[in-house]
Amino acid sequence: MPDINLSPMTAEQTALNRRRKMAEAMQQQAIAPIEMPNVAGVKISPYQGLAKLLQGYLAGKSLEKADTEQKQQESDYLSDLGFIMRNAGKTTPATAAIPEQVETIRTPNVANQNLQEVALRQTTMRDPNAAINPFEKQIDRSQLGNIAALPAENIEERVTPAVPAMAASPLLSPDLLSGNNANNYIKTSAGKMALAQYLMQQQAQQQAAAQRSQEIKSRNPEEDLYRIVDGKVEILSAGKPKATLPKWEKSSQFDADGKEIMGWVNTNAPDIPASFVKGTEKPSMTESQRLEAELKLFATETEAAKAADVGRTPTKFTRLPKGVPVGAKPTGGKTTDGKDVYELNGKKYVGD
Repeated sequence: MPDINLSPMTAEQTALNRRRKMAEAMQQQAIAPIEMPNVAGVKISPYQGLAKLLQGYLAGKSLEKADTEQKQQESDYLSDLGFIMRNAGKTTPATAAIPEQVETIRTPNVANQNLQEVALRQTTMRDPNAAINPFEKQIDRSQLGNIAALPAENIEERVTPAVPAMAASPLLSPDLLSGNNANNYIKTSAGKMALAQYLMQQQAQQQAAAQRSQEIKSRNPEEDLYRIVDGKVEILSAGKPKATLPKWEKSSQFDADGKEIMGWVNTNAPDIPASFVKGTEKPSMTESQRLEAELKLFATETEAAKAADVGRTPTKFTRLPKGVPVGAKPTGGKTTDGKDVYELNGKKYVGD
């Protein structure tokens, strides 16, 4: 719920305070002593005392009415706040579209049916010259075809217009601040001010969220370009995942018989327990992992040398022989069979 000012000064409260001050001033006048006349021989009228009593009575009634109005106003204001808090963030249910509906209505045409019945009866008489009902009109035989073609029922199509779909709309909207809507739902001016402040803060939050949704960010290790839209991550450009070299640490597992098996796990693997390799020696890198590690080390050293000496001689990348750990440097020496000797951390290595 946004921060809402719970005690705004309104026209109703200002008028109520003004009436209260007038009643208190009248009450002070009522309890003030009657001033004695300074002219000799002039007496105090007995009606002055009655006037003081009446003035005090009216002042008391005015204060009592002001207290009642104050309580009612506070009650109405709390009711308005309850209405705002109950409906904050809620929307009307969305309705689906209703297509246009065509309904066919059939009603019998009594006049045509009666005429056809009379024509049928007159044509089926054995004696064409026999007397007919005096209330019936003699039908000419040339009209029988037209009478038979008359519709026996009336057909009418009733069309119900289509109703468009209605999207969900917030229960609290600026429409509640004007017209009859304000009087039907919000009782006090203080409640209207609270609703107006809520709507303005909500609009500010929506604008801030819209601005944040346009901000493009990047994240590691994939270096994805993304932005936040409606609280969800929207990927704009997926980066290439960075390969992670294995990092082996000693571990152990228990077999089905409860026997502990010593081995190693790769702490950089997505599923660390599944990377368990038994044995006392640390697992060696695969060929692709060795190549990647050598390339990364070469790139790091090249960048460092480039920063130290711009005019340096370009360094050529050379693969390390198998069996030589990554980071070892050639010593310049060779074995009796002509293999290069490498050194790392004071230890010497010869490739296989």
